[in-house]
Amino acid sequence: MNSFKIIFIVTLALLFDNRSGLAERPNIIIILTDDMGFSDLGCFGGEIETPNLDSLSANGLRFTEFYNTARCWPTRATMLSGRYSDKLTSSQVIIPQLLKESGYQTGMVGKWHLGMNPKKDGPIQRGFDDFYGTMTGAGSFWDPYTLTRNTEPIEPDAEDYYYTDKIGQEAVRQIESFGKSKKPFFQYVAFTAAHWPMHAPERSIQKYMKMYEGGWEKLRNDRYQKMIQMGVIDEKKWPLPERESWVNDWETIDHKPWRIRNQAIYAAMVDHMDQAVGNIVTALKKTNQFKNTLIVYFHDNGACPEHLSGNGWNTANNILEKAKKNGKKVAVGDKFDVLMGGPLTYGSVGHNWANAQNTPMRRYKSNVHNGGACTPAIMHWPNGLKANLGSISDQRGHVIDMMATCIDLAGSIYPQEFSGNKIVAHESMSLVPILRGERVDRDHAYLFNHSGTHAVVKGDYKIVREGKRPWSLYNLAKNRTETINLAAEQEDVVSQLEKIWNNRWGDRKR
Repeated sequence: MNSFKIIFIVTLALLFDNRSGLAERPNIIIILTDDMGFSDLGCFGGEIETPNLDSLSANGLRFTEFYNTARCWPTRATMLSGRYSDKLTSSQVIIPQLLKESGYQTGMVGKWHLGMNPKKDGPIQRGFDDFYGTMTGAGSFWDPYTLTRNTEPIEPDAEDYYYTDKIGQEAVRQIESFGKSKKPFFQYVAFTAAHWPMHAPERSIQKYMKMYEGGWEKLRNDRYQKMIQMGVIDEKKWPLPERESWVNDWETIDHKPWRIRNQAIYAAMVDHMDQAVGNIVTALKKTNQFKNTLIVYFHDNGACPEHLSGNGWNTANNILEKAKKNGKKVAVGDKFDVLMGGPLTYGSVGHNWANAQNTPMRRYKSNVHNGGACTPAIMHWPNGLKANLGSISDQRGHVIDMMATCIDLAGSIYPQEFSGNKIVAHESMSLVPILRGERVDRDHAYLFNHSGTHAVVKGDYKIVREGKRPWSLYNLAKNRTETINLAAEQEDVVSQLEKIWNNRWGDRKR
């Protein structure tokens, strides 16, 4: 038995009682979705049917200021390691490794995107007991690229295979297995919905075809008004920004039926994700684990403006090769003469609809304005949540905080060494006090550094810069949608926040 386990066994009960005040350690499920907009869910003002997530929010806690890193793989690395990071190294320990040492069962389903070799740098090497999913960042929902079970490559196992549904089924399988033991479990469910390619069953697409005939401008305005009516946002603090400069006018755009269908596919993808969440909840109830399971839901980044070509950034290789062998072609990108959504298509929803998906935020995925780096979040835990059920929290958090939160709940100890490697300190703050109904310090700084865009959030303020442009300054307490730049009149605040950013990364590391 190594020294880490000895320390854990001796101190577990005392540490857990001091940290959480609970008699039983909870199960923890982190549900992460991909490339989704701020207002897509029904409980955040969207028109897409998401009754299962809506139910979790109605009996849980909604966050409207919960941050990510604005891109998929850095969010995953940052969330799992508790450090601002875009990869996992030997000097980092991640949540399942710590919780496994603390007596938790661990399982993952879905998108890994932190290494391509499942025998060398996959989930199994990083503390997960069971894994079903994909190694790469995207792929066909009908025939996922790099599909893997534990450490072995596999193929889809049914004619009606659809990846989102299968993620839900595999999550249920793990939960049923976890339920056979008295040990708590940690599960990470990483959906690829609603990341491109736009794929969904036709019956689900048809369900939404009429909904988007008014175009993206109408959708954006409708969502904004609904969010105000629901109390998700305040019109004064959340003014609707001008539409992004490269968004086209719906009235003059061509190929409207094709574009309407693309957004209907997107909605169907979100719908199926929500159905899978419903299956997870049902499995928890059937195995009598629902009440003491903390479910945390958020997105990896904001809505995606990307348009595809070629091999879809090296993610469509398998279906391109199979199609070629069968004398067929895959329609990649904006092919206006092809109905998207089927196995021989590989397209994206694009920047026009993404602007509406992100209502009321500015910018998109890969940019650290709030349209890229602020995610809706839901936390649900019948046995442990002390905040008012169904309430909307004005407190903030970040995906980086999952490490400290899980340590707190599991009574784990963050080590200085792990598996013979020296471990760097985590940069995570526990959100357990928020779950208890307490207020937390808004002076804790959150930092952002991705794809040439940088930001710091601290107190009421946020500084942001894009490329070589100067810093902009926003008062988030008064202007959550970043429409009023205060940099010229409050240079001292900009300077203070810039020092925080430079202390972490510095000009040489941009």
